[in-house]
Amino acid sequence: MGLFDQMMGGVLNNMLSQASGSGGLGNLLNSALSGPMAQALPGMLNGALAKTEYGSLDGLLAQLQESGLGDQVASWLSSGPNAPVSAEQIISALGESQIGQMAAGVGLPTERLTELLSQFLPALVDKLSPNGALELPKA
Repeated sequence: MGLFDQMMGGVLNNMLSQASGSGGLGNLLNSALSGPMAQALPGMLNGALAKTEYGSLDGLLAQLQESGLGDQVASWLSSGPNAPVSAEQIISALGESQIGQMAAGVGLPTERLTELLSQFLPALVDKLSPNGALELPKA
């Protein structure tokens, strides 16, 4: 596992720990995506996804849509409320093999990664799609 992968795992673990505290997930994500993390987090996620068959956040969302989570993904891309997604739905949509590959890439247990994805992915996609399509920060 490389330095980038270790950093990604550390950031995700830190975010999950903070989200469990009193600040709340929405506040945490808003602060993370309005500060220096605004450019780093999407790039880190894309870096982890590049090692999978999905290749990017766009590819991951396409797979979720094709696997029966189209309504959820559409809600994340729209200006309305975000529909929740469970860790079990993510595992079902992506498959245990790909989840395992992503988890290994960021140095997290698969259960932790699916928990993170279920908690953060809706708000992250919503934040990165103010006009209904993903707008990843420029490097």
